[in-house]
Amino acid sequence: MILTITANPSVDISYKLDGFVIDDVNRTAKVEKDAGGKGIHVSYVLKELGEDVTNSGFIGGKLGEFIEKRLDERKISHDFIKLDDETRNCIAILHDGKQTEILEKGPEVSKEKEDEFLAHLKEIANNLDIISISGSLPKGLDSNFYKKIIEFAKNENIFVALDTSGSTLKDLVNADFKPDLIKPNEKEIIDIIGKKFPEEDEKIKEIFSNSVLSEIKYIIVSQGASGAVVKINDKIYKTAVPKVEALNPVGSGDSSLAGAISAIFNKESGEDFIRKSMNCGLLNVLNEEIAHVNMNDFDKYYEKISIKEI
Repeated sequence: MILTITANPSVDISYKLDGFVIDDVNRTAKVEKDAGGKGIHVSYVLKELGEDVTNSGFIGGKLGEFIEKRLDERKISHDFIKLDDETRNCIAILHDGKQTEILEKGPEVSKEKEDEFLAHLKEIANNLDIISISGSLPKGLDSNFYKKIIEFAKNENIFVALDTSGSTLKDLVNADFKPDLIKPNEKEIIDIIGKKFPEEDEKIKEIFSNSVLSEIKYIIVSQGASGAVVKINDKIYKTAVPKVEALNPVGSGDSSLAGAISAIFNKESGEDFIRKSMNCGLLNVLNEEIAHVNMNDFDKYYEKISIKEI
């Protein structure tokens, strides 16, 4: 089984407006609400890929109940730790070809609730093949929470994928127990290496071989519409995806991660791992719905993804 962890999930609300006027009333009939958070998005695509996936993290109040209801509707299992405080809303206002976001901080997680989560993780570990950790940390938790999960997983021989950013990402890749897979974008890789990610092949190889990145088996450096640079053990690849008309790029990183995790779960080869990951990210942009891949189009683009070892 695959476990996706979203420590700070949300109810995602999208308002679509023809125009947005500051300091005035803005009305819309186009409202969408769904369970959100990067780990939950990963689970959506894993489910579409046919994988056995469950969600965990921390939820609270009526908004937490809404998240569980939405997962139930998709027939995706879940086992969250319950908080007294309300889960957060994350609001996206789509207007004039732009997206303005308002993100609530969310509830605080106490030491007791953190311990409850870690104890429960030990209870379900026998059924886990992969743990995927995604997103930011709520108030009350720091990177040590993720460190404890990674250390536990490594001791139990459970594969760990990590998708976070900033100081948390930097702290975790420098920790004694490292994740098996990370998926930084070009901005996030700067947080790790302290400089711009190079374009030249030899410099890319040097970055991966002479830094903490050398100790991480799978690394996908997302470069948006251009594709990605992928490290698998000591091999480095440049990948490119076919050009398409993007309807909604939001959730493509989570979709790409889901494809990578699915490939790992099914023990797929290096190039198949890359194609599946890139293909899922590409398919996501073809839909207005976040973290959704149309499986009818899966084979259409799969072989069009170019891969070159450097």
